[in-house]
Formats: sequence, structure tokens, C-alpha cells
Amino acid sequence: MSMRLLFSILLLWSATACADNLLKDSSFETPEVLGRTLSTKGGDVSHNGHGPGWIMLQTSGTGSAITAGLTNEISRHGLQSFYVQFNHVATADPGITLVSNFIPVVSGTLYDVGIWGRMDPKAPLDPQGRMAYMKLEVDFFAKDANTSIGDPVYSVQPLPGSKDHDPFYKTAEWKFFHLPVTTPPGAVFAQVTWHWETEADEGETNGVMFFDDAEFSGPPNPVPDLTPAPVEEPAPDTSASPSASPAMP
Repeated sequence: MSMRLLFSILLLWSATACADNLLKDSSFETPEVLGRTLSTKGGDVSHNGHGPGWIMLQTSGTGSAITAGLTNEISRHGLQSFYVQFNHVATADPGITLVSNFIPVVSGTLYDVGIWGRMDPKAPLDPQGRMAYMKLEVDFFAKDANTSIGDPVYSVQPLPGSKDHDPFYKTAEWKFFHLPVTTPPGAVFAQVTWHWETEADEGETNGVMFFDDAEFSGPPNPVPDLTPAPVEEPAPDTSASPSASPAMP
């Protein structure tokens, strides 16, 4: 074995060994459900905004055009997965938004952000029909988890894939959509947002997608149990008493 090949293998092993998945509840195991369960009926992975891994699951479309929740019908790992269902959507619909909790990161460091997905074999999306989209947004924050640091990172994946190519997502296997992301200098926290939506094309979007094993992989922040530290506002200065009004003659 050449020294160059050995060095490359060692670098790959080192990067893999140091990569932890920093996203909590990444495989959508809580709350536990039986069958396909809507977010409004007990399948809210954000636990009504209080989950350790996910802090918001929002449906912002028209009625039940696009719905989401948890299911134990299928999974890549564990017992459950997250599903998104497009119910004959014929208009532009902002659909589903899923937001992670704040993830402690090391600034100026490379991470891998992604999620595994596959189509429901009983209700697949039509590769030649009206496409849906999955959009990834990664934001970075200072220690207060409120002050933005650097620019957000965006990426878009058509569902089930681009019409000019073989569909990326299929019914018989899980596929990994992911993006390498480098945290900007000064970043202490990152936050991941996934959007599922449709645009105003002709036709309708119908079918179900399953998602599992979301990832935010890379070196953990060396500070144990790092939590957001809100910036304290300075207390008002009460040392100076209000000036007395001059006495009337």
C-alpha cells in the first residue's frame, strides 16, 4: 500500500471517527404511535414545541392539503419514521415546516446535514406529475441563540426527483439527501429547518413520502451541555432622583 493511499485512509477514518450526529430524536422515535398518526392527533414530533430534538412542526397550508405526522409502518432504523402526505394538492401550498432545536457547534467547522427518505409503495408520487419540493435551511446563531451569525445555507430537492432524470426517491430503498455545511466564524449554535411544499404548476400533487434518520453530523462543541444564554439587558439607572419642581411663590 502506498503512503499516499494510507494517508488518505487515515484522514477518512479520522473524519468519520470524529463525526457525531448532534441532532436529538433524529430517528423520530417519540412520541410513540400505532399506525399512521397525524401531528394533530398525537403524532407531533415536536411535542407541541417542547421536544428535545424538534421544537416546531407547523402546517401552514389550506386545510388538509399537505399533512404530516409519525408512523410505525416503516422505518430505516428504530421503530418509527416521519411522513408527509400530499392530498391531491392543486395549488401552491407552503405545506409543512419542521424546525430543530438549537444545536451546539464549533465555529469554522465542516458538518454534514441531511435526511433519509423514500416513497410509500402504496401511494407514490408520480415522477412525471406535478412535483413537490423539500427545502433545507440551516441558520447560525451566537451564544444567545437569537443573534444571527453569517448567512443561512439553503438547498432544494424536488420530490420524487427532477423530471429529466431517474427519480431520486423510490419505493424500494432509502436515499440520503445531504449537504456539507461549514459553520461561520463566531457561530455557537445551528438550527435546521425542513420545508415540504408545492408550487403553482398545472396539475396536482398526490402521494406520501417517509423520512427517517435526520442528521447534523460533525464534531460536538467542547462545552458540555451548552444551552442558549440570553443576553441580559442592563438594569435602569435609578441612582439619580427626579429633579424637584420649583416652588410657586
